[in-house]
Amino acid sequence: MPAAKTSTAWSATLHKDHLKVQGEFTFPTPGYKVELKRKVPQGINPSILLLEKAVTTPHGIEPQHVVTIPVSFEEQTTAHYHEVEILPDGIKIAVTTH
Repeated sequence: MPAAKTSTAWSATLHKDHLKVQGEFTFPTPGYKVELKRKVPQGINPSILLLEKAVTTPHGIEPQHVVTIPVSFEEQTTAHYHEVEILPDGIKIAVTTH
């Protein structure tokens, strides 16, 4: 499976008790599906939320052109995260609060 390229268009925002992470991945062909899931178990630093990228590859023949897919993750939380890290890519996003 070709690796997804990551964009610099990432954000993580905490509004009271609601965390929203948004970004995008670029793939070499259409047909890929991608989602972010909470990593289990989490790491040792409780101020960093670890998310895992889950990619589903296309089935069958796809046209050869690059596509960018938006992705987001949302959850209700009482934790005060300072950073979100997307694994295995190592993308680190500072959390802004509003």
